[in-house]
Amino acid sequence: MRTHEGQAKPINSQQIQLVIDAIRKKSTDSWRDIAILQMSYRAGLRAMEISNLKLSDILDAQGEVKRQITLRKAGTKGNKGGTAYLSHPELREALSTYIVLKRSKISTEYENVFISRKGTPFSPSSMSRLFSHIYQRAGFDGCTGHTGRRSLARNLNAQNVSVYNIQKILRHSNIQTTVNHYLSVDEETLANLVEEV
Repeated sequence: MRTHEGQAKPINSQQIQLVIDAIRKKSTDSWRDIAILQMSYRAGLRAMEISNLKLSDILDAQGEVKRQITLRKAGTKGNKGGTAYLSHPELREALSTYIVLKRSKISTEYENVFISRKGTPFSPSSMSRLFSHIYQRAGFDGCTGHTGRRSLARNLNAQNVSVYNIQKILRHSNIQTTVNHYLSVDEETLANLVEEV
């Protein structure tokens, strides 16, 4: 049975750190996997979008990570393209570290940012499997390649960011998708709201 992308279990900032710690201990390619995780959690990119990213998409003429990138239509859901924001410091550091320490040393004909152990780009499905594997190794069940997107939406919502801005960041064409599938309120949030009245 296929799960809607918005139903992935979100995680908070303490939990993402636990996932990163698990990657550092258990992954055979920790720099790559941390950068991939940060692309999802900090920029809200889908597994498909991450797997299709090219170095020229994310690096400027000086070889620095861009703060804002244009996603190729062919590599996005519904071939819509869009803008993604790589401005979070932890994401930028993870990407830069991976590119300098690992990606620049990989000899391959492919320009994709993320390269598998086989020396080839990830397919969208193999990228999704990698996400599931990363979360399972860290002990988080119910987390998928969409966990980062959903977590980003909830974190922005908790900071009182406008739902319209969250929609733009997630690149949803319909605001109802953002509201109905990404901004569900949990019981703890409701209890805190009532407590503060």
